Amino acid sequence: MQKIFKIAKVELNILFFSPIAWLVLILFILQCGLTFVDLIDARETSQQLGSNLKSLSEDIFGGNKGFFSSVQNKLYLYIPLLTMGLISKELQSGSIKLLFSSPVTSRQIILGKFLAMAFYGLLLVGVLLLIIIAAAFSIDNLDVQYLLGGVFGLYLLLCAYSSIGLFMSSLTSYQVVAAISTLAVLAALNYVGTIGQSIDFVRDITYWISIAGRADNFINGLISSKDLIYFLLIIGLFLSLTVMRFDKGRKQTSQATKFSSYTVLIVGVLIVGYVSSLPLLDVYYDTTRFKRKTLTDTTLQLINRLEEPITLTTYVNVLNGYAHIGAPKYRIFEFNQFSKFTRFIPEIDISYVAYYDSTYTSRDATIDSFEKEARKSAVAYGYDFNKVLSPQEIRSRVDLRDENNFFVRKVGYKGKTTSLRMFYDQIGYPQEPEMAAAIKRLLENPVRVGFLNGNGERDITRAADKSYYELTSALQNRSALVNHGFDMDIIDLDKSSKELDSLDVLVIADPLIPYSENQILQVKKFLDRGGNALIAGEPGKNQMLDPFLRHLGVEFDEGILLQESEKFEPDLVQTEVTQESKLLGINMEEKDVISLSGTTGIKIPSDTNFEITSILKPKYSKVWQENLPLDIKSDSLSYEENKKIEPQLAVAMSRQLNKKSQRIIISGDADFMSNGEIRRFNLTNRNSAFTKQLFRWLSNDRFPIDVTRKETIDNTVTINQKGIQFLQLFFMIILPVVLGISGIGLLIKRKRQ
Repeated sequence: MQKIFKIAKVELNILFFSPIAWLVLILFILQCGLTFVDLIDARETSQQLGSNLKSLSEDIFGGNKGFFSSVQNKLYLYIPLLTMGLISKELQSGSIKLLFSSPVTSRQIILGKFLAMAFYGLLLVGVLLLIIIAAAFSIDNLDVQYLLGGVFGLYLLLCAYSSIGLFMSSLTSYQVVAAISTLAVLAALNYVGTIGQSIDFVRDITYWISIAGRADNFINGLISSKDLIYFLLIIGLFLSLTVMRFDKGRKQTSQATKFSSYTVLIVGVLIVGYVSSLPLLDVYYDTTRFKRKTLTDTTLQLINRLEEPITLTTYVNVLNGYAHIGAPKYRIFEFNQFSKFTRFIPEIDISYVAYYDSTYTSRDATIDSFEKEARKSAVAYGYDFNKVLSPQEIRSRVDLRDENNFFVRKVGYKGKTTSLRMFYDQIGYPQEPEMAAAIKRLLENPVRVGFLNGNGERDITRAADKSYYELTSALQNRSALVNHGFDMDIIDLDKSSKELDSLDVLVIADPLIPYSENQILQVKKFLDRGGNALIAGEPGKNQMLDPFLRHLGVEFDEGILLQESEKFEPDLVQTEVTQESKLLGINMEEKDVISLSGTTGIKIPSDTNFEITSILKPKYSKVWQENLPLDIKSDSLSYEENKKIEPQLAVAMSRQLNKKSQRIIISGDADFMSNGEIRRFNLTNRNSAFTKQLFRWLSNDRFPIDVTRKETIDNTVTINQKGIQFLQLFFMIILPVVLGISGIGLLIKRKRQ
């Protein structure tokens, strides 16, 4: 070891007695300083403009556009400049012969030179630590452990680049050629991951070899054993190749021996790397403060209930808009989307089935043109059309017409299956709430929600403004209850009286036609058995609901509630959840608005056997009531202090009945969960989240799955513009100038000596 340290010391002296080492260090400081100052300045400006910032540690340093990613994307430019002369200069000057004749081994020479580069890498790490210190003074409650994990990943990447540069330097006596060759090898290692992605075995090998994105897990809060082993193997491989290259000039061996040595080394590295990357052997450590890169305890408890691995079968319609992500060349990308789950269910069986069937754009196509279009699409995306199932073949296996023949996954467990869908939003892929809901559906029965239909009630199948499609049955809407453990049923009381018996929740929303005596009797029996229900009315149209409300001991007011507003019509009442509702698990932030478009108040009797909790209250106090009929646009309406009231807008009713807890929601507005209100563009409301929490309470807290985490605490930029200007001055001028003067002084001193 002593000889290795001596060689490293000599190499560092040579490195710092040249301008390259100083220039690279100064450029690295300028790059890091400029990037960090720009990022923190953008957040400080947003904060001054009133934006609510969240998780600034990850926001500024992580992600594809964060500080660490910027450093990673440019790190490869510095290393060839530093490594190009490590051995090339020895070959060029002839001093290599002195090394060969000295009492040191090839391994000691190579390790000494690599150790010098590793030490120089620590100087670059020191620059990153300076940035973290600056961030600690700029961000409240900085997540330091997370940032240190990212720095560790970048240091491993730097060492891997250095080992590659060291090897390339041993192949030529020309330093420029060594630098260019190093860049070429790094480019090849980044590109190789795209080779053979349509072939299963080849895909796994080339993806493991690729160095592209290898530090991504580190810089995003996750230390993975497969990534750590990869870096160690790459460093060991290129250092071993360099030692073998050196030994070639010192020992006489046959070509067969050399070939077998190289083969054993490379194959051994590939085998160890491939095995270590298997999900069953992969170990992770979450470096984030609140373990944000790990599944929540709620989901982990569900996974622990599994007695055998689940299956995940992806059905890809080659005519669907998501056909490209189901293509073979996107398999690695696909697998990575479920990495959070494969960490804890490594035996999960993931498979793909390609098919073609009717879509919205091809329903009326002829059979010949239909198949022709499918063949063209399959070839374009890289599918083997001979393995693409026809409509008849796929329907004999699984009928996906209920899924509109969209891209859909079927999660299977013990003979049961449930759907896991893609969504039309920025993320697209199902996340933890949807996946957890799918697993729980397989372990338990889903919650059946029945919507009365036949008397003009709100529809769950139409996209009209007054209907409930978006939040109930929209398959490609992430927020829809159907994607969170609920089954939606349309109930026609005239067709079957037994349909109500199997329901967990009954919804009666804004009927327009009076119910018959038989229909009323059926609903009353459901309520008397302890059935859970949501009853929502509309001002002036509540006589149809009176039989049910009186049966429960409540009633609606006769008029309509109005709220004074400069921006909106007075019948739009902006509300917020009450403190009491939080005891029911209905938790919203203080700033959240739940909008009611035309609502009436609820009268609560004093003598009731229900425990009643008010769940909504006006967000702004100037609320009054007007009698109907009323023309909102033409009638002169104004708030007067003597008209002020504190109405009950929505209440939760609960009681113990038939040895179970009965839960009922009464709302004076049926629009709060309508398509139009959810899509409201002139007011940012939280009706969707509020509705989901209501149904969680109605389902006895079974669904949707609660995967909420601790709130982040690094949400405030504590530095001002003057402080940012100082950081800019320090990193862009003071520190580079000090290093530049030091480097120039050292170079002048050496020249004089």
